[in-house]
Amino acid sequence: SQATPESECYSHIFLSLKTRELLMKSILSRACLAFGILLLAACASLNPVPKHPDVKLVGIRVLPAESLLQRDLAVDLMIVNPNNKDLSVRSISYNVSVENVKLLNGISSDVPVLKANGETPVALKLSADVLSVLSLLHHFASNGVSDKVNYNFSAVIDFCAWLPSLHVDKKGVLPLGGTK
Repeated sequence: SQATPESECYSHIFLSLKTRELLMKSILSRACLAFGILLLAACASLNPVPKHPDVKLVGIRVLPAESLLQRDLAVDLMIVNPNNKDLSVRSISYNVSVENVKLLNGISSDVPVLKANGETPVALKLSADVLSVLSLLHHFASNGVSDKVNYNFSAVIDFCAWLPSLHVDKKGVLPLGGTK
């Protein structure tokens, strides 16, 4: 079985066609990959990942009593939205601990839209039950009362958009006595 010049010519053309086909597939796959990367980069620049807002604890107010066994307070927050778009909040769940005793808690779905590049005041209603207050009084009876107490405000802000929930943890000291 000797190769004829004609069969060598066809095998050369066949190899050349096979090589061209592989080369075209390689070029096409690289072009698709480059196009995909450019498309992802374009989408990322059009819709950048939003930044999480900054939450500031501005004050705590005592609200009028609704019952003998429960006392309500309001926590005033200032939420700063550093983004170019308004952010809608689905809900905020929150609690306040005093001297590591969980004292107040609440949840609210009545939260205003966080305005773009601005500050939004938010007032949250917190409830304290008698058992929490008794637990705190027991803590003070066992450890004494100083002129200041430690507090911890924690919250989870659940946004309506695809932005992940924001966990807030603010610790501080509240003065109890007057200035000397």
